[in-house]
Amino acid sequence: MSSDGPSHNEFDFEFLGNTTGEPYSVQTNVYVNGVGNREQRLNLWFDPTKDFHTYSIFWNQRQVV
Repeated sequence: MSSDGPSHNEFDFEFLGNTTGEPYSVQTNVYVNGVGNREQRLNLWFDPTKDFHTYSIFWNQRQVV
C-alpha cells in the first residue's frame, strides 16, 4: 500500500523465500512522510506454502499491527 508524492506513506509486507531447512520469514517496512528505516524481519513458526492462510493488518493513527 502506498500513497503518491515525495512525502509518501507506504506499508510493505513481503514473504521471503528460504533455503532448505531454514524458516520462512516475513519482512515489513513502514514509510511515513517518505521516511522508512522501520524494517523488521520475523521468522514464521509455520510453512506458508502448505495451506491457505488469512492475514490481517490493523492500523490507525498510532500503530500498525
